[in-house]
Amino acid sequence: MRRALSLTAVLALAGASGGVAALDPDKSFHHYVRNSWSIEEGLPQISGLAITQDRQGYVWVGTQAGLARFDGIKFTAFNPETTPGLRGIWIHDLHVDARNRLWIATYRGISVYQDGTFRPLPLAVGDPLRTIDTSDLEAMPSGELMVAAPDGIYRANEDSLELLHPLPRPATALLARGDALWVGSRGRVFRIADGATELLPLPEGDDDTVVTQLLDSQGRLWAGTSAGLFFREGDRWLRYEGGEPLASTPIESLFEDSDGNLWVGLVEDLARLRAGRLVELVKDDRAGSAVRSAFEDREGNLWFGSQWEGVTRLWNGWTRRYSRFEGLEDPILWSVARGPAGRLWAGTNNGLAIMRDGRFETVVAGADLPHPNAYTLLPEEDATWIGTRRGVAVLRGDRLETPPELAPMRSAQVNGIVRDRRGALWFATNQGLHRLTRDGLKSFGPVQGLRDPRTRLLYETRDGRLLLGTQSGLHEVIGDRIEPLGLDAGLRADLDVTSIHELPDGQLVIGALSEEVFLFDGKRWHAFSDAQGMPVNSPFFITHDTHGYLWVAGIRGVHRVLLSDMAEVAAGRRERVRGEMLLNERGDRRGGQKGYCCNGAGNAKGFIHDGELWLPTRDGVVALSTDGIVKNDKAPRTLIERVRVGDEWRAADPSADWKLPPASRDLSFEFTVLSFQDPKSVELRYRLVGYDADWRTLEDPTRRSVNYTNLPPGAYVFEALGSNNADTWSRAPAQIGFRIQPWFHETPLFFWLSAALLASLLYAAFRRQQGAHRRQREALEQLVRQRTEALEVANHRLEEASQTDPLTGLRNRRYLANQIPADIAYYDRETVRRGSLDEVMVFALIDIDHFKQVNDTHGHQAGDRVLQQVAQVLAQMVRTGDYIARWGGEEFLVVFRPMPNRHLPMLGERICQAVSTHRFDVGSEEPLKLTCSVGFIECPLFRDGRGGLGWEQMIELADRALYFVKTHGRNGWAAYRARRDTDLGGLQAALAGDPERLVDTGRLDLVGSAHLDPPGGSPAP
Repeated sequence: MRRALSLTAVLALAGASGGVAALDPDKSFHHYVRNSWSIEEGLPQISGLAITQDRQGYVWVGTQAGLARFDGIKFTAFNPETTPGLRGIWIHDLHVDARNRLWIATYRGISVYQDGTFRPLPLAVGDPLRTIDTSDLEAMPSGELMVAAPDGIYRANEDSLELLHPLPRPATALLARGDALWVGSRGRVFRIADGATELLPLPEGDDDTVVTQLLDSQGRLWAGTSAGLFFREGDRWLRYEGGEPLASTPIESLFEDSDGNLWVGLVEDLARLRAGRLVELVKDDRAGSAVRSAFEDREGNLWFGSQWEGVTRLWNGWTRRYSRFEGLEDPILWSVARGPAGRLWAGTNNGLAIMRDGRFETVVAGADLPHPNAYTLLPEEDATWIGTRRGVAVLRGDRLETPPELAPMRSAQVNGIVRDRRGALWFATNQGLHRLTRDGLKSFGPVQGLRDPRTRLLYETRDGRLLLGTQSGLHEVIGDRIEPLGLDAGLRADLDVTSIHELPDGQLVIGALSEEVFLFDGKRWHAFSDAQGMPVNSPFFITHDTHGYLWVAGIRGVHRVLLSDMAEVAAGRRERVRGEMLLNERGDRRGGQKGYCCNGAGNAKGFIHDGELWLPTRDGVVALSTDGIVKNDKAPRTLIERVRVGDEWRAADPSADWKLPPASRDLSFEFTVLSFQDPKSVELRYRLVGYDADWRTLEDPTRRSVNYTNLPPGAYVFEALGSNNADTWSRAPAQIGFRIQPWFHETPLFFWLSAALLASLLYAAFRRQQGAHRRQREALEQLVRQRTEALEVANHRLEEASQTDPLTGLRNRRYLANQIPADIAYYDRETVRRGSLDEVMVFALIDIDHFKQVNDTHGHQAGDRVLQQVAQVLAQMVRTGDYIARWGGEEFLVVFRPMPNRHLPMLGERICQAVSTHRFDVGSEEPLKLTCSVGFIECPLFRDGRGGLGWEQMIELADRALYFVKTHGRNGWAAYRARRDTDLGGLQAALAGDPERLVDTGRLDLVGSAHLDPPGGSPAP
């Protein structure tokens, strides 16, 4: 059952939550931050049947194929074959006692893990090797550990299993409730207390129903069974009164977290109960599918073990995301706005939607708009204005209109709509600024002072100034004139302004596509980028909160920075701000939560209300609680796990003998920090006291080992110290000390004997050396000349080898990095000298189609032979002056010297035909027939002096063209070509996203093979 709330109700709940819980009970399940692990990450098997955490901090997972220990990055697997002390491969339950012993219930009996060693627990009576199926473990208040088995209840002693309570039916579940032990069985529950056993049968008709779970939670005693959920009331068991599915579906797990949620794992789905009532039924979500175990760790993370999906860890995070779960038909959003009635309006990739009672409803289909993308919005009392990529529409009640007076904007992308305090309606478009009043529509262009018609957004300040952000800087609308701002106070004329915000004290903040934020302190504009500590981001929306933070949302995510830090830097009293990323698209280390963020610059790109930041993203609306940023304050524990001495790994036991022999000079240390909220964002430092002068930082926290080689003799202490994702450090470093014994020649006695002998030898040698000095000098000079000549020859050979691919004999990337810039400069001079402006250098990026199938079917040796033959085919096609390089894997780069650009289609077809007609001999009975895909780019891209891209960016654009071919049929070619209205800045920005957006808007052409049908472009003539 999904929670249904309007935007206002959601905001009210967020503001009234008070103290933040580990997992906010008011959040829907899919809003939690989750990570999952299965066999691909090292889990022994896809099931997670039991989960616990030991007192060191490791998480243990029992599966159907053995046991695994997890440190957040790496699983260490144990099974009976590799660990004979582990009784069985199928793990049913796990328990950690006060002495940090791990008790393991398997289908063949009990094992105990202590101090790095597993040992089986034999039966106290009868055949000690007899195996029994142990299904559940439960610790009594006295510390005694009870074990459920088919013939009754056993007690786990130090060295054996003792049958304590024989039962007529198998024990399937255990619960310690006070001094009483409750035992689930088939058709009944036994209550054992004070030496007496009481029979508590299930209701009539459930005699064959198996009790699989028992739990005391939310004021009730619950029994999960093979026929549904029951609870105890008075002296009888009652079936759960909430109806389907809990009342009749088999129950696989029960768990209560520290926030009072009762989680009920069903056969397929997951239910959450609060106060005994069902508040959410999680369906069609892999994280909640077939949950067989649950556990809450010390950091408040909730773990679920699934029958089919491995294990999943959830933590609260500080966002909610409203997307397909809430009925959003198209999750790609371009704009969000809060209407006068508090409703959330969302401009999607395919129409306009509104949130009512926590659910999205499409109110205007994309097909009914001038363009499907509702790029910007302005909701008013009696109308909602919708700016699209092809003009404006207005929704009045249920009627959609396209006002005829706005016809001049019919082909324009509308980036912003604002109604000023005088009632005039303003439109910022890529074709200029427009104002609608009772007198009609007025357009602003170069005559009115607008140097570049591409306007991004409008902003009206509290004192009535109307500011305009454009792709050529910041401007102000003054009457019927547009004046540039800030050019004499620190702003650049070419600044692409993407966001504007006014602070409470009247200071202005703007964001630019160049990943900069500018603050105006009343005198000058001050720039903030990564050099000043600001996270790298192109700001699409800027706001502030009541706690003194500036919030910036953009293409890379959401970050915040203290306004006081910015003021200090602007005044010269501080060098850097303390910028902090809280939502990160790429999942960067120390980047906060990973998740999609924000689309498009302009108006209606976000809003803040009651401490909640609402933003449009590629996956619905993200709501970020600016008041709910709760960092992980649990100090993790750092551990040294193993030490390798020579070729032997040893457990890092401080009590062992660590006096190492003289030959043990090479050591390796494996260590870890046990934090699970975001294990890839931890930090690890280490040092070898006695060798390292200071702490070193582990560059890659996922590779938790270091090596020391050729250590001198002496006493050392290796130390490791770790922090969690919120920079909370371990309270003390992990340590292990050792001593390396010296060889005899490294002792003081040997030193003094050697010194005396050396002194006598030096005196004798001095007399002899004077006579031979001249001859030695001459011989040395001759030798130096010979060695210098040999070294020059060797260096030349080494340089040639370093620039050659050993498999194909072609050039490699290092050669290209040295050669291409020189070639571009040379051909640029030749083009100017000869006046042949229609000639271009051509970069061809060639990829073998379905090459992986060659390796998978015929082996990697066959793949190597294919690569060598492709190199031979390409070598037959190039002219003198052209060259071929192996770009990587199955990709080749051919650089053609200048040719008329009209020859590009012919060249593409020749390459494709040459590869497709070649018969590749890989040693099989029949030669292979393969095809290739080709991405071209022409250099220069602009032929009218508008600037250009670096050669790496040119090849990236060729790679985008190659990707287009790959996704549209393969065995063809494609190339992006600039148009007259293609601008360098827009093209560079598109490289960070998708150049097809420029094709869709007609600002970039895509040509290619006829069968590809490039969108927005044209096939090759």
